[in-house]
Amino acid sequence: MKRRVLFITRNFPPLTGGMERLNFHAFEALAARYDMALIGPEGCEPYVREVAASGISTASSLRHVMRCCARALRLARQWRPDLVVAGSGVTAPPARIAARCAGANGITLVHGLDLIYPSALYRIGFLPAIRNSDLVIANSNNTARLARAAGVKGERIEILHPGVSLPGDLSAVQPPRLDFDPGDRKILLAVGRLIRRKGIPAFIRHSLPRIVKERPGVMFLVAGGASESTPLKGQGVEAEIGRAVEEAGMGAHVRLLGRVTDEALRQLWSIADLHLFPVLDLPGDVEGFGMVAVEAAAHGVPTIAFAAGGVGDAVEDGVTGYLVEQRDYPAFARAVLRGLEAPGEDLRPRDCIDYAARFSWDNYGRRLQAICERLLS
Repeated sequence: MKRRVLFITRNFPPLTGGMERLNFHAFEALAARYDMALIGPEGCEPYVREVAASGISTASSLRHVMRCCARALRLARQWRPDLVVAGSGVTAPPARIAARCAGANGITLVHGLDLIYPSALYRIGFLPAIRNSDLVIANSNNTARLARAAGVKGERIEILHPGVSLPGDLSAVQPPRLDFDPGDRKILLAVGRLIRRKGIPAFIRHSLPRIVKERPGVMFLVAGGASESTPLKGQGVEAEIGRAVEEAGMGAHVRLLGRVTDEALRQLWSIADLHLFPVLDLPGDVEGFGMVAVEAAAHGVPTIAFAAGGVGDAVEDGVTGYLVEQRDYPAFARAVLRGLEAPGEDLRPRDCIDYAARFSWDNYGRRLQAICERLLS
């Protein structure tokens, strides 16, 4: 008889983002081995087949957690899971309640922000549930460090890096439709949610003019919009980027593309020379891993990044990109110019692709299954 796993998460399709992809693939990996039940965001039901799924509105974070607690308690009593998995620290309380009620083991996946979120209510109501999990799975070495700082015992922490979808043959990908001809221009690409942590406005102000001075034809493309699932969503960053472009006189060199489809993103990767990730550690916010750097590598595109948060786990310095000390914008500009001047020497596309292959979702799934098996045995 298969073991039963109850998976509780706020981050799951139809919501989009890195945590949503991770939770989806984690669920799929566990569904290949166990009987599953899902408590997720509203609209999650069509994304899981032949599984008891229950969607809850995420419009109010506190109400979502309360309803998750009620539903998890009911499922724990009726279904008696052997393992309860929280997709992030946000759903650790209902997962803890369900695990205790069912006499089950509990796992919490942590991503960084869910360990340092700057709210007294969160720290009182959520961190104890994370600490009391039988196992905490951190997405990077830095997140594991934050977990220990939050009071999680070291022996209860396992590090499991997120996966990436390997794109396969890129030779037939059509170039994207843009309002300029890429031609022989060098293309710098940033991908992700427009939040302050990503550091785009400061890069435009302090690094891009130095790059343009040496490479007048360079274009910086920004693909992404405000998040729909984070407490820090929006923050007016798009407007701040616009001001930075105007102040730096970079209007001819920057394009904000907004959210793009998966196919459009593949097209952008196909013309990108470098992926830029000027991410910052901010009070109450942190880059847990930097999955987008591995996605860039999977497309053969090196990353230039600040060594913030868990990014050091996602970029192999000198092989798949260059890591720069945080907020050293002159050094960041020099690293970009170095990457543009010597393509194929230090940062070879084949090395990037081989590195990314280690992070396939298949590998992630096998490791997650093994972790759960050890806990259940």
